Amino acid sequence: MDYPVGERMMQEWTETKAIQDGIDRFLGAVEMDEIRQGMAHSLKTPGKRLRPLTLLLVAELNGGAVDRALDAALGMEFIHTASLIQDDILDEGLKRRGELTAHEKFGLFTAMVAADYLISKAMQMFAGYDPASVVAFGRAGQLLAEGEVLDVKSRFAKASEAYYLECVRRKTASIFASCFEIGARAAGAGEERALLCRRMGEEFGIAYQIVDDLIEFTGMDDANKKSLQQSYILPLVYMEAAPRDQAIAACTAQVERRIAAIDGMLGAFPDGEPKEKLRQVVDILRSYNGVRIK
Repeated sequence: MDYPVGERMMQEWTETKAIQDGIDRFLGAVEMDEIRQGMAHSLKTPGKRLRPLTLLLVAELNGGAVDRALDAALGMEFIHTASLIQDDILDEGLKRRGELTAHEKFGLFTAMVAADYLISKAMQMFAGYDPASVVAFGRAGQLLAEGEVLDVKSRFAKASEAYYLECVRRKTASIFASCFEIGARAAGAGEERALLCRRMGEEFGIAYQIVDDLIEFTGMDDANKKSLQQSYILPLVYMEAAPRDQAIAACTAQVERRIAAIDGMLGAFPDGEPKEKLRQVVDILRSYNGVRIK
C-alpha cells in the first residue's frame, strides 16, 4: 500500500513492527485453513493499526515496555477486527480498505467463524493482565455492541448531535479509550493516570470517527470502502439545519476541539520519543485522506 509520508514513517516504528510480527505469529499457529484465511484477509488488509499502536505508545509514555503490553495490543486489534467483520455483515459491506469484505470473499459462514475465533483469542491474550485491564477490555466490547445497536437504529430515524456522539462514544471511541487506559495500566500507572489516558483515548476516538465521516461524506474514499447501508453520519446531522459548507465546518471544529483537548492532556507527560510519536499519530487526524483540520 502507498502510505502518505507520515504513515510511511509509522510503518518503520518498532511498535508497528512488533504488532505485525505478533499478528504473523498468531496466524502461523492457526491449524484450520478456512479459519486462518478468513482472519488473515481481515487482519492483513492494509490499515494504520492505530488501536494497538496507541496502546503500546501509551504504555511507553507511562514508562512501560512494548513486550509487556504487546499481548494486550494484539488482543485489542483482534476484537477490533472481529467488530469490522461483523459491521460489514450488518452494513452489507462490499469493500473495505480497497479489498472485498470477508463475507463477500469467503462467504458468511467463514466470516462469522473468523470473527468468533478472533474474539476468543482476544480474551486469551488478556489472561496475564491485572483485573482492571481485563475489565477495560470487556467494557470496550460491551460498549461496542451497544453502539452498534444505536448505529443501526439511526438508519430509521434522523439522529441528533447528542445521539450521534453517544453512538460514537460507544461504537468507535470505546476501543480507543480502552487501548489508552490499558496501555497505562500495563505500564503500572496509577488509577488517576490510567483514567486520564482513558479520557485522552475517548477524545481521539470521537475525533477519528468524525474525520472518517468527513471522508465518507465528501466521497474521498469511495474507491476503498463501499456498503449498501449507510449510517447517519455527523455532516448529515448538521445539514438538517445548515448548508453543506457550514456542516463540514462544524465537523472540523469538533475535531479541532478534541485535538486541542488531547494536546492539553499530553502536557501532563514527560517529553520523549513516545510522546512525540503520539503527537504524530494525532497529526493523522489533521490531514487524513484529503481532510484538512487546523
